[in-house]
Amino acid sequence: MKKLLIILTMLACQALYAQEGVTIKFIRPSKFQGSAAKVRIIINDNEYILKNGSEISVIVPHDYSKPLLIEASAGGTRQSYRLRAIPSEKYVFETGFEFKGIYLKLLEGKELAVGEVIQKSDTVNAGGETNVKIDKDGKAVGFAIQKIDESEAIRQEWLARGGKIKNESVLLTGTYFGMDLKDFDTRIDGYGGGVSLATNWLNLKIPEYKTGISNWNSFNYGWGVDMLLYHYKLDVDISGGGSMDMSVLNLSFPIAANLGWTFGFGKFLDPGNWKGVALTFKYRPSLTLNIVSTTSTIKFPAPLNTTQTDYNSDTNASFNLGGFGVDFEFSNFSATMNELAPKPKTKFSFFVLPPVGDTPMFISISLGVSWYSR
Repeated sequence: MKKLLIILTMLACQALYAQEGVTIKFIRPSKFQGSAAKVRIIINDNEYILKNGSEISVIVPHDYSKPLLIEASAGGTRQSYRLRAIPSEKYVFETGFEFKGIYLKLLEGKELAVGEVIQKSDTVNAGGETNVKIDKDGKAVGFAIQKIDESEAIRQEWLARGGKIKNESVLLTGTYFGMDLKDFDTRIDGYGGGVSLATNWLNLKIPEYKTGISNWNSFNYGWGVDMLLYHYKLDVDISGGGSMDMSVLNLSFPIAANLGWTFGFGKFLDPGNWKGVALTFKYRPSLTLNIVSTTSTIKFPAPLNTTQTDYNSDTNASFNLGGFGVDFEFSNFSATMNELAPKPKTKFSFFVLPPVGDTPMFISISLGVSWYSR
């Protein structure tokens, strides 16, 4: 009877291994935003398509020795999630589109905690007395959750979540520009504002855990685009006693490359959480597209006593290799986050474009939010 029990136990364990895998359900709510686009779910080189308002359930083979990488991709953007799966647990994810692009978030399912790993067991107790040993080439018959050294677990999390990351930002920008007009012996000053968008990439190199101040640094590259509207006036005396009043409205689109270096300064709140500030010094060569609307009024005194008003619209482009800037932003990285910094952080940016040829000096100050992703 005991031998029969052992055989049945071994068969049951092998059947358990044959069913080894993670059950995952993906839900894409019906939304207007991005409704025409298809979301591709990529797991272990397998691809699943989700249309707007659809859902799908899959069983993914997994050996539980490391996190399961899940990626959602659409429209040139991609989000990833490293699932620390537990055997027999079922998971539900939601995906779709929001303001900053595609998203992927876990709705249901319990994950391993930091410091926990899955250990496959190769023995099983039959009837409380006999241990059945499976040979080297046999199949594992069960799983156990084991605790490992917490500091080593956190180090592994940092390694998994470090590397190349993307930093995006949306800023409100105030601008000033000034220029001397030598031909008219006068100066113009203009003010305005608008919106600035930027995307940059860097390598996250969180330092080893220690008390007190710590720092990290990385090469930073990317691009930015602004949409700025500013206005200025110009009053010029004309020989013969006349005068010209000029009002100029300029819609400007500076497109810049960002090349620089980021320095992080802060401290560890605990072994798994680093908080501080990131300071980026960047070189910004830029191409600026302008749409200029000008209203000029010329007045002549007696004996003419005439007034003439002209309206003019023009487009032009200029290239400037001399731009440079500084970004200052708050950063908060966690080894246990599914995203490096899921909540937007405050960002301050300062940019100077020196005068080149007929282009004016341009200064912008921006304040907004930034966020990090893989």
